[in-house]
Amino acid sequence: MISVINICAFLWTYCDALAMLLCNIDLTEKVCKMINQHPLLSVIITCYNYEAYIGECIRSVISQDYQNLEIVVVDDGSTDGSWEEIQQFEGQIVALRTENRGQLKTSFTGFSLSRGDFVYFLDADDLLLEGALTQIAGYLRPDVSKIQFMLAPIDKDGRSIGNPFPSLQRSEDSVPLIQSIRSRGYYETPPTSGNIYRRDVYMGLGEMTYERGIDGVPYLLAPFVGRVVSLDEVLGKYRIHNSNQSAFSVLTSTRMKGYIDRFVGRLHHLSQLVQERCETAEKIEVRDDYAYVMELKAMSMVVDGKRPDMLQTRAYIGAVMRENSGKKRLALSLFAIALFILPNNLARKAAAIRIDPSRSRQLRSRLKRAFSI
Repeated sequence: MISVINICAFLWTYCDALAMLLCNIDLTEKVCKMINQHPLLSVIITCYNYEAYIGECIRSVISQDYQNLEIVVVDDGSTDGSWEEIQQFEGQIVALRTENRGQLKTSFTGFSLSRGDFVYFLDADDLLLEGALTQIAGYLRPDVSKIQFMLAPIDKDGRSIGNPFPSLQRSEDSVPLIQSIRSRGYYETPPTSGNIYRRDVYMGLGEMTYERGIDGVPYLLAPFVGRVVSLDEVLGKYRIHNSNQSAFSVLTSTRMKGYIDRFVGRLHHLSQLVQERCETAEKIEVRDDYAYVMELKAMSMVVDGKRPDMLQTRAYIGAVMRENSGKKRLALSLFAIALFILPNNLARKAAAIRIDPSRSRQLRSRLKRAFSI
């Protein structure tokens, strides 16, 4: 007589084999994956000479209560004590030290080491708020290509120095973002540390010789390949300090031209990717009359000691009126007029405030406090 134990063992083996068989069938594989309610999320941190901040950054991720998480940290050949700080977390993170190659290549190295269904590039001087990843867990779905959230600006010592940004409205609709890209060449999005992407968004991007950062074209591509979830919540802190602010300290026409080349390069790259990945999407038309491009051209003249002419100013204001509405339309139109009528020294100061996000945020914050608005 077959014992009860033998029967149970047979049934267990049979069920296990059946489950393995089913999970190898394409249709059922999707169901099997859905059993895991929490997709693997890879947090990728690249570091170059951020000894003062990298430890706090890593701890802000380790302390998260989201369970299915991996942390990948790549040191880009730091010459300070960053690597020693990183090594303190051995066993809790995947860590690699490379020769100095720049942020873009280092970020892709981190991506190649990661395994997550979703990836989050967190700058080494920025922080996640407690419980942030749990708040976004419900949005880590196959139909979501990107999750974006607001960041609170802080100084080098962690003190608040302005209002959270950007101002996002809660949404899961990618259509308005695609429309914004087609009309303005961009949409409102946080810096790198405010975005989480589905892994495939970063796959097959090809060369990005025009780019310095990791998410220039991926943020534009995301609305075309899935839902972009915008959250009106502050889930991280964005640090502003001498090291990362130095890039905004000197205004030159060469720098303005670099911004234009990068902006246009992203759009041409996006057009290529959309054609490859989205059969039904219309081709992205890359124009030369975006308000952002015309603004940079006007500021380039100002920093060279020249004044934008009337024709250029009218075209710039026309682009602003076409692409914007409400208070933003008024503010940008007044800025265009200011570059045209102000003496060069004052116009340069206006351009410096416009181009430096930390200055403009601090100025807005001070004005709101002064006028209680």
